[in-house]
Amino acid sequence: MQGEKEIIQLMKETYPLEPRKDFVSTTQHVLEESARRKSKRRQYKNRALTSIVITLSVIVASWVLFFDGTSTINRNVASLLHDDAFFIGEQEQPAVYVYHSHNKESFIPELSTTKASEAFDDSTNITLVGKRLQQQLNKKGIDVIHEQKDVGEIVDKRNWSFKDSYKVSREQFKEVLKDHQTIEIALDIHRDSRKKAETTLKVENNEYARTIFIVSRSSSNFEENLKFAKLISEQMEEKVPGVSRGVVVKSKENTEEQNTYNQDLLDQSVLLNIGGLENTLEEEYRTINVLADVIEEIMKD
Repeated sequence: MQGEKEIIQLMKETYPLEPRKDFVSTTQHVLEESARRKSKRRQYKNRALTSIVITLSVIVASWVLFFDGTSTINRNVASLLHDDAFFIGEQEQPAVYVYHSHNKESFIPELSTTKASEAFDDSTNITLVGKRLQQQLNKKGIDVIHEQKDVGEIVDKRNWSFKDSYKVSREQFKEVLKDHQTIEIALDIHRDSRKKAETTLKVENNEYARTIFIVSRSSSNFEENLKFAKLISEQMEEKVPGVSRGVVVKSKENTEEQNTYNQDLLDQSVLLNIGGLENTLEEEYRTINVLADVIEEIMKD
């Protein structure tokens, strides 16, 4: 019996493996055409990538040259560094401006201290509460600018006192209004220095940071500011009775001119203390959710 190798050799001798010339030519043409197509695809991808880079460069240049986009770009970079969601052009039609004249105000339960005088921090502070409000309003389709500049650091660099913080925040506020004329509401968010018994509301098993609204009589927009503060306070009370501590009007003290708290820059502007130094961020956030709902309703009306 013939072995396997002998059978294969016999097949080769009987049927020579010599492909026809037209088959070789056709196969060569197909392979060359396939190589050309691959080369074209690579070139197309390279051109497309180059086009995208050029387009983005033109957009950035347009922001800077035609739309005063320098501050917008800076805000986006700051937003990225603070883990905020990135929006092209910050917000195209921002309606709310959230800032913190005392941005380092913090909360004892979130820090390794029990002293009220040490309830200040560079990162774990009231700005996290403002960030939460921005996030909640964004979910509702309301564009927000949340101020990222460090007021406390600027005050220290200028060798100013703590009360001068409002001068720094005023500079930032005016810059935002100049760049974004769509701003309708401005909220300067602080935390109070009062004890937890006064700044906390318990509803069933949930605790809320109570909020107090402060309006300056020295503001040229006093009547409008007061009406706006009362409106927010009343609507928050309707949702969660007791969550608001009401509205306080600050008047001139002695012969010293009362601070306007920058409320003269916008009629729907108010300073609010959300909770106090003994509240937790969880309690703060719970109240912020209520505030976001109220702002949404006010803007719809």
